[in-house]
Amino acid sequence: MIFEWETHDQRLRRFMKISPQKKLEWLHQMHEFMLRTSNRRLKAVRLELRKKRQEAR
Repeated sequence: MIFEWETHDQRLRRFMKISPQKKLEWLHQMHEFMLRTSNRRLKAVRLELRKKRQEAR
């Protein structure tokens, strides 16, 4: 049971301790998961958002 909640700073420090390699691996796994589980409509929406973000740069 959790009796004490971590503060925002404690949470940031905990995440900063994770190596960049681990973070990139996690992001890659999440990306693959989203591609496998999304239907065509969601993939199309994400692609459209990605294109709009690139145009805004």
